[in-house]
Amino acid sequence: MKNDYMNSSLEELENCVWKKPEYNSALITNCHRLRKIPLKDLSIENIRILVGQKIGLKYLVPLALESLENNYFCSGDFYNGDLLYAVLGMESDYWDKNYALFQRLSAVMFNLEEDYKTYSEKILPKWKKLFTE
Repeated sequence: MKNDYMNSSLEELENCVWKKPEYNSALITNCHRLRKIPLKDLSIENIRILVGQKIGLKYLVPLALESLENNYFCSGDFYNGDLLYAVLGMESDYWDKNYALFQRLSAVMFNLEEDYKTYSEKILPKWKKLFTE
């Protein structure tokens, strides 16, 4: 079943074709274009843009979380972690209505915090030690 929806675009999944944009901006034009692309072909950057614009969340937030579960700092075109930043920008009412997804995000954030503790407590001191000897 997952493959079925991954082969579909947001337009197909939502059964909604948007009218041609009335306002000509690169972001709006790009969002319209991305809605026509099968989910399997969307890049991290594409997902970041659409999630940041609150488009197709039913389908894209699970994909974003899947990417974040594999790499907290996966990135689009801006900086490492820009997908995580976009997901964390979601309103709390979204998470209230999608508690299972919130649990996945919580696990990502817990693991990130634990990995950071390991980094800051074990790895960083070794790095700093190189400069003090």
